[in-house]
Amino acid sequence: MTRNLGMVAYIGAATALTAAMPVVSEGGRDLILLAISVLAAIPVIRLVGRVPAGERRPFVLMAFALCWLVVDNVILLSGRNAAVGDLIVLVSNLHMLAAAVGLVLRRGRADIGGLLDAGVLAVVVAALTWTIVLEPSLDRAGVPLAKQANLLATVLMISGVLGTLIRVLRTSERFSTPLALFILSVLGNLAGVVGGILATGTVTAQSTVLRETIFVVAYALVGLAALHPRAADLANPCPVPPARLFVGRVIVLGGAIAVIPTVSGIREILGLPGDAALLTVGNLLIIALVGVRVARISLQREQAERRLRHQATHDLLTGLPNRAELWNRLDAALHREREAGHPSVVLLFCDLNGFKQVNDRLGHLAGDRLLTEVGARLAGLGVFAARYGGDEFVLLGEDAERLTTLVRAALTEPIVVAGEPIRVSASIGAVHSDARTCADDLIRRADQAMYQQKATRRAA
Repeated sequence: MTRNLGMVAYIGAATALTAAMPVVSEGGRDLILLAISVLAAIPVIRLVGRVPAGERRPFVLMAFALCWLVVDNVILLSGRNAAVGDLIVLVSNLHMLAAAVGLVLRRGRADIGGLLDAGVLAVVVAALTWTIVLEPSLDRAGVPLAKQANLLATVLMISGVLGTLIRVLRTSERFSTPLALFILSVLGNLAGVVGGILATGTVTAQSTVLRETIFVVAYALVGLAALHPRAADLANPCPVPPARLFVGRVIVLGGAIAVIPTVSGIREILGLPGDAALLTVGNLLIIALVGVRVARISLQREQAERRLRHQATHDLLTGLPNRAELWNRLDAALHREREAGHPSVVLLFCDLNGFKQVNDRLGHLAGDRLLTEVGARLAGLGVFAARYGGDEFVLLGEDAERLTTLVRAALTEPIVVAGEPIRVSASIGAVHSDARTCADDLIRRADQAMYQQKATRRAA
């Protein structure tokens, strides 16, 4: 209830300040800008305290961004200095960009690929806006190159903030009102900056009432987002969206590299002036982002292929090599044996005793837990061990007696399943190769030896 009253009071104060913009003097507008920046900073600072300590960084950076805006508006009141003001705005937007990146990393669980995609698109849009709209206006106004570089960096950073926040919204499981308010705020900030550059060649110089009113609304939206009851949820991770490794994405990224050179070439053909230095910087930034993104796509593809290969050769339950991988390893071992000219391969076929009774009495989940633990113990013996199927395991080695002793020792300790200690034993069939036997025959002989031991055990 208190928070709702706070939101109502905040909305009322922000609305009053916004409505006053068209009717006050220039000095009054500067005072309103200072008041709204302070009003917006307070909820963001309070939001930091509502978020768990380990998740506060994005909101701390956002608070710093708004505090820098307060400093900028204080400077405006004390006497305009466009160069200092533009630099402070750049620092503020740098903090806001870092805050947005932090949210992307939190919400997307290190969604670096999506962040890079957003960065590439943001830089391309900003570069096009700069080349087609802003730079010609600045050139006509005679704005120095160093100042243009500052303004270009500001536009790039705000665009980056907008792109990364949109990425966060797209990957959210449900629509987030505070996030949408943040995005509208950044969009308003970008519109105000672009309008200021077109009108005055700076970001902080006083221009039209409309532009400054846009800034007031943008500031107010940040504070309103921070006041929202679900604002702290922005720190909660969301599932990473599936990586789509398709040719179209690579084509889009390649096209992003060609955007600025293409626009520059068209301007050159038309005889329009252009700043090669600034365009080169923008293009290098795009190339760097695209290069990293393509490298990550390649890495993701390699990881996907490794996962598929592992799934094709390993048992999903125990993680041990499966029957197909057993055949590959056994064939390779027998081939080496034939080349060496003397028998050396020993194969153990193991079947767990009493496994069916465990399944029937405690359930299949308990049986799976038992198989998983047995697999882990066999994997720790230092020899090749595979799950053949069901409760059957196969091991490869060179010493039948030693291998059998290792298996029985591994199964000595009881395994706790469903809160009950279960003692496990195994019927083991051990066979030696003769340098002529194929893999199928060796496995068949080991299987027969195991069943003979199991029959002997039952008879006993």
